[in-house]
Amino acid sequence: MKITNSLGLPDMLQRAVEKEYVYREKRYSITSLLDPDRVLMLKRRHNDEIEQDVSECIWMLFGTVTHYVLETGIELKENEFVEEHLDYTFENGYTLSGIIDHVYDFIDDYKTTSVWSVIYESNNEHWKKQLQMGAYLHYKKHGNWINKGRIIAILKDWNRRDSLTKPDYPKLPVVVIGFDLGSSEEIEQWILNRFQRISEIEKLSDDNLPLCSEEERFNNGTKYVVKKIKNKKATKIHDTLEEAEQHLKNLENKYPGIYEIVIREGEDNKCMHYCSVCKFCPYYKEKYIKESEK
Repeated sequence: MKITNSLGLPDMLQRAVEKEYVYREKRYSITSLLDPDRVLMLKRRHNDEIEQDVSECIWMLFGTVTHYVLETGIELKENEFVEEHLDYTFENGYTLSGIIDHVYDFIDDYKTTSVWSVIYESNNEHWKKQLQMGAYLHYKKHGNWINKGRIIAILKDWNRRDSLTKPDYPKLPVVVIGFDLGSSEEIEQWILNRFQRISEIEKLSDDNLPLCSEEERFNNGTKYVVKKIKNKKATKIHDTLEEAEQHLKNLENKYPGIYEIVIREGEDNKCMHYCSVCKFCPYYKEKYIKESEK
């Protein structure tokens, strides 16, 4: 990955995030297994071409500092681990690798994240899977299964005023989220299924990789707008065409020829704003680059 510095930030920040990660055949990290199929493969195939600005890596750098403090600033107890680098190779030849932030009574992972991801629990499923895979790697090395995990979420956009006035808002800028990690057999089967899937998509060209789902693309959904023909403002916005057609039909009985249905296609916010491999994605190039050139 190429790190750019469009804002001219201090060179030391750029050097701090310039880490050369070498992709190896049949070796996948915990976080990569959680990527959608298309994103996972495009990252591997186009790693040397992907660009990311250092300004987009500040919170990642903050997380690295947090991990460093934990790793160097405390005396560890017996059977306590910090920043534990682990990997395990399965009989199918695939290797899972990962780093566990902290292990003792819990499998712990520290995250810098937004308040809203905690309130809406939008990352909880991924976080649980990440903790489960970390627990599995620890189990394969040490022989003891830890079935409790925690995400220590440091809230980068926390606001004190909101914490005092909004009932569901976190009261402090850090939240501990606990997970039951289930059994080692459960996550082992999930990992093996994921590697089986990866073995299939590795054979596909970029054009034929499975398209990310609407949810994975952060698509806000196509809307059907009922409005007066000469107006820009919507009379009502519907989630389905059937609802919009029924609404239009009711209006036509009273005001024939006055209203119409306009389709507003949902936007893929992940593709447009947050995906590091969008420039190499055939779907993105077809929908957003070609359309902008028309």
